Amino acid sequence: MPVDYSKWDALELSDDSDVEVHPNVDKRSFIRAKQHQIHQERLQRKHNIETLKYERAINDGLMKRISALLASLKAHASEAATRNPGEMAFKAVMESAGDAKDDQPPPPPEGVHSGDREQPTYSKMMAVLLDQVNKALDEKKPEDRYVAMIREIQEHEDKVKTLQSDLMVKLDDLEKEDKKKITSADIHTGFDSSHVNKANPSGESTQVELLNPQFSTSSAAPAAANEEVEASPEAKQFAQIKANDFAKSLDFLSRRPHILTERETDGLLVLAFDAALERKDDESRQYVHQALLLQYCRALGKDGVNLFFKRITTKGHQAQEVFYKDVQETTMKIRNRSREILAERAQEAESGGGVEQIQLHAVEPGTVIQVQVPPADSV
Repeated sequence: MPVDYSKWDALELSDDSDVEVHPNVDKRSFIRAKQHQIHQERLQRKHNIETLKYERAINDGLMKRISALLASLKAHASEAATRNPGEMAFKAVMESAGDAKDDQPPPPPEGVHSGDREQPTYSKMMAVLLDQVNKALDEKKPEDRYVAMIREIQEHEDKVKTLQSDLMVKLDDLEKEDKKKITSADIHTGFDSSHVNKANPSGESTQVELLNPQFSTSSAAPAAANEEVEASPEAKQFAQIKANDFAKSLDFLSRRPHILTERETDGLLVLAFDAALERKDDESRQYVHQALLLQYCRALGKDGVNLFFKRITTKGHQAQEVFYKDVQETTMKIRNRSREILAERAQEAESGGGVEQIQLHAVEPGTVIQVQVPPADSV
């Protein structure tokens, strides 16, 4: 019976001893360069595959929440025709908030988006989306704002679906390319015996390696990189209002609605983190409370300030539970992270203050490195 060698067609040789090079080119150097090139291309390909898989997982979670919000808005469409549309929209947002324990996106694999900021929660992604929707509605000024809101959110859902399709196409192409080549990770001992048992032919299975990626072609919610976020003086003044003094907060925002921006929210959260690093936990919670208050008011649209304070001051309303739970969880995350940083700083101080050391190594073996140190009194 003839032996089928076709499976070795995909074998990628990086150290072929029969390779022919130009007489002026060192053969060993050429082979090492070829090995390095193949290895780097393989790592980059696997890195890209892992990145695309992670981005699709994040977008799946975001799609689930957008679909839930759309379903809730459509369910209250008949009520919105006879009641306050803004109130119905607020109710739909609260109903679709989901369980707080599922609000945190999955952590990225090692090496994926390692230089990015911490992945925002799904609730913050939805707040940004609603902020964009409300800005679009303010510009268009539709007659039926409730129906227009559903239409705008539907467009965002379609965009995420299109993005998911594009990522899937790229992922399929990369995985097909990766399976074309046989690597050492795909090779394993099939049997270890001097006697071969005849058996029915079975299909071969290729074990896919886990990968690491670096560049991201696109993301669901881009953010400005390397931009220092700082709260304005008015936002800092707002943050000093006591958390339980909703009347004073309402009056402040009614007179200064321009501080209802994502930048001011982030600026107050930065102050909360700084306070936590100084172990001022009560002050940190105060900043978190006022920062999330801005975020919730902004997410509810044009009349969001009045709607929010109306619901948050209504005894036993669902909005109270959702809001205070968000405040508590955000405060604890900031507090725990600050304690970790303080512990790391203390450990570095005990181990020598974190002084950087530099080692010099000769390129060629046997070379002695000599460093000339000038006299202390030399100019």
